[in-house]
Amino acid sequence: MNIDKFKELLSVPTKTYKETKMVEYIMSSIGDMDGITLTCDEHNNIYATKGTLDEGEFYPMFISHTDTVHELVDKIIVKEEMLSRPITFGKTFDKELVPCLKAYDENGNPTGIGGDDKCGIFICLELLKQLDKVKAAFFVSEETGCHGSRNCNVDFLKDVGYCTQYDAPGDHLISLSCSGTQLFDVDGEFFKLALPSIVKSFKNEMMVQSHPYTDIMQIKQKSDFSCINISCGYYNMHTLNEFVCVDDVVRAIEAGKNLVKDLGFKKYEFKNEQPTKSQTFFDFDKTEDSPFYDDVHQLRSIDIIEEEEGFIIVDIYEENQFYIDDEDGYRLYEILKDRYRFN
Repeated sequence: MNIDKFKELLSVPTKTYKETKMVEYIMSSIGDMDGITLTCDEHNNIYATKGTLDEGEFYPMFISHTDTVHELVDKIIVKEEMLSRPITFGKTFDKELVPCLKAYDENGNPTGIGGDDKCGIFICLELLKQLDKVKAAFFVSEETGCHGSRNCNVDFLKDVGYCTQYDAPGDHLISLSCSGTQLFDVDGEFFKLALPSIVKSFKNEMMVQSHPYTDIMQIKQKSDFSCINISCGYYNMHTLNEFVCVDDVVRAIEAGKNLVKDLGFKKYEFKNEQPTKSQTFFDFDKTEDSPFYDDVHQLRSIDIIEEEEGFIIVDIYEENQFYIDDEDGYRLYEILKDRYRFN
């Protein structure tokens, strides 16, 4: 992996609705590659296609989003550091120090590196470079409701056989569903091939879980093929101390290449089933009868820290935390008000 190129991308400032510099960076990076058809729609979603399909083939597709939650600063300085990975969604790492990247402003204050989802962007760009036949899409404004992917060009999906998003922390997560939308058939051919492929790439067991929301949900709802979301190496997401583990990003790139090698250029059909009204915004498995009960991280107790423009929700047992801004907080309020019929 070209670490300098990765650091260059991580230093590009981007925040929801303020993503122009990142969109321009991605367009320029893909423009320097050979044999790629590149378009950008009126929403600033980017679509790239590489290679020509043979008869009966379908493209593998990889996606990420162009925004982060972090406030913009004049200059992001990315430093190489040896750090230990914190407890992340049910997984406890040892205290081993590993090569990582962390971001600071010019005064030496942590800024949040935006690995969510700059890691995904970098991985998708690498897969565009390294694979012969592939599609990639980069969607804007995921963090406040998947606005870009909601307006995805569905014609771009017509010759896709399966889709992988890189937008989960750590090195061990696979999303089975997002906001009640199931992404693939657990007993189907797609997952039976994809799971060992991902495991051998990350070199550890994977946790199958439910994801609150991300763009892959919108892709699944607009398509008839299998989708999946996997880890891409960021930690302490949505905080100023967010950092990226370099080795995890390398393994995520390897996972993408192995998925194409093992799944090939077939279409793995999976019909979307719309979530029922009883399925909520945060749709974790709820019963011991679930085949994933032991694997899914159950949020057991939380603390809520009020910020000037949002909230930090902290799992006080597992030390995980995530940030929601006022707009998302209001959306959550509306959901809870409807569910519990608050007056």
